Parts: sequence; structure tokens; C-alpha cells
Amino acid sequence: MGRTLWALLLIAWLRGPALAEPESVPRTHPDPIAIPGTASTPGSQPSPWLDLAPATLLDHPPRHTTHHPIAAVATLAGVYLGFTTWTYFAWYRNVMKNDEDPSKPPFVWGGDGLFGVTEYAGGSDKLGHAWATMTLGRAGTETLVRFGGYDRVASAAIGAGLSELLFFGVEVKDGYYYQFSYGDFAFNTLGALLSFGLSVSPRFDELFDFRVEYWPSHEYRNQFKGGNVNVAEDYSGQIYMAALHLGGFHGLRDARYGGWSRFVDVAIGFGTRGYKPDEPPGTLPEDRYEERQHMYAGLSLNAQGLFDWLLADTRSPVLRTTRKIAHGVFEVFNAPSTFVPLYHDSRAAPPRSVE
Repeated sequence: MGRTLWALLLIAWLRGPALAEPESVPRTHPDPIAIPGTASTPGSQPSPWLDLAPATLLDHPPRHTTHHPIAAVATLAGVYLGFTTWTYFAWYRNVMKNDEDPSKPPFVWGGDGLFGVTEYAGGSDKLGHAWATMTLGRAGTETLVRFGGYDRVASAAIGAGLSELLFFGVEVKDGYYYQFSYGDFAFNTLGALLSFGLSVSPRFDELFDFRVEYWPSHEYRNQFKGGNVNVAEDYSGQIYMAALHLGGFHGLRDARYGGWSRFVDVAIGFGTRGYKPDEPPGTLPEDRYEERQHMYAGLSLNAQGLFDWLLADTRSPVLRTTRKIAHGVFEVFNAPSTFVPLYHDSRAAPPRSVE
């Protein structure tokens, strides 16, 4: 009897510390069911076999996004330096300055028209100026915000302003080699404003894209083999389009059968053929390119929405990076051969002589 009593007292003493509630239980407790008072069954007791102390080895500190403000500025400077270098080889190398021609003033003010059928590039160059300024401005904005950690509104103003300043400098230089175009300057400014608006207004960005569908034209591919790096003026391979994201309308996208809308855009497009690149020197009149403007309206694949959907839940760092790159690329580029015109009209320029 005495031994039994001592055994019962020993068991009671051992159970006391095991059942005693800790002074405080952290919210990050490894087993909430073992926390006193949180058992799933009413009246149940915590298990004496679980350690109620905080599991420090299992605690993960919150992840902090690391920004690199100096590196972001350096990256942006490198982009502008690289682009400026490319403009020299594409537009000014081996081109005679105006002051070398006695018939021209050193600096030429003028313009090359807007969208007339006989104007320079048939007007595609104006949309090209707006698109390039917008794209460079948005790239600068996202570099400063995502990589550098800077304020979005300030970054958008800097990105758009730098892009506008760069292309204004290009236009001034054109005045010494070709002519300063008021139309180019106006569409540069339009592109900079578009860059700022899309960068600071998530709703505007969710609904609208201004992008280009490009595939190198046969004419440019032939000239590229000879060293022509002026891909920007391969207007015969470009279609500029304004796209409305159907997936931006939440009522449609979130409807029972509305998921398809995130992959479809309504778009209008404009492109020219035969204006640029120029014919090779010595081209016979009967072999000259036919100059024609094309206007479109139709549907386009929203490749940005497609990649966002396909890679939305991925845990792979490589695929997450792929998703971010695809999102940025298809913000400004239309995937080739994914625009389906439902309406198409065109008009041809009158025949011109080949210089």
C-alpha cells in the first residue's frame, strides 16, 4: 500500500510540470493544437509529449526585398549610353552634314508631314517615335522602382523626362544632318506623356496597351546582310496598335465563362509597306517598292495575360523571372502573327521616281 501511494505521488509530481501552462505562447508556435486552450476538441488537454517552447530553428524571419538604388541609376545610364551609341551607327554614320552641302543651311527647320500617303514613311515613323519614347520611359521607370526602390511617381516623371530629353537631343542632331521635325517632337512628347500615365495609373495600365507587332521585312533582311543596323526604320515589317484588354473589365473576366477575356484584346492598327527601307541604289522604276498604308481593326492575343496566367502559381525562381520578363516584353510588343484583322483598308501612294 505504501509503495502504491509513493508511486501515485511520483506520477502526480511528474505530470505537474508537463501540464503547467507556459507564461506566454508565441503566435508562431509550431503546433497550435498543443497550445493550452486551443485544442480542437472541447475539454481536451494538451499533449505532455510536445515541447511547448518556441521552435527557434523553425522560425523564418520575414523576407525583405533588397533594392539597389545606385546600381539602378547605373543600369539606366548604361541603357541610355547604349541607345545613343546605336543611333550613331544607325542614323548618322556615313551621312553628310547639312553644312557640307552648299545648298543647305547648317541647321534645317522643317517637317516631314504626318500621315499623308506621300509623306515620309507614310506616317509610321510618327507612331514609331511615340512608341519608342514611351517604351524607353517605362523601362526607366520600372528600373528605378523595382530595382532601385524609388518612389513610383517620381520615377515615372524621371523616366518620361529622360526619354523625352533623349529624343529631343536626337531631333536637334537631326537638324544638322536632315531636318528638325516638329511632328517627330510632338509624337515624342505624346509618348512621354503616355509613359507617365501608364506608370502611375494601374487602372489605365490594366485596360490599355500601345505596342508594335514586328517581323523583319524581306527588304530589310537583304540590307541587314550588308551592314544596315537601322532596324527602327524597317516600317515595312511593323504594325503599331492600340489594344484594349477585355480582361481589364472585371465583370467579364470574373464571370463564370469569362476567363477567356484575359487572353483577348480588341485592337486597331496602322502600318505601311514599301516606304522604308529604301530601295537599293540603281533600282529600276519597274522594280520599285509599292508604297501603301494599311489600317486595321480586329482581335489580338494578349500574350502578357497568357504568360501571367500560365506562370501565376509557379514557385520556380527561373519561371518567376520568365513571367516578369514576358510581362514586360509583351507590354510593348505584340506576339508576331497573333493579330487577326476583322476590318482592313489600305491606300496606295502615287508612283514616285527612284533616286
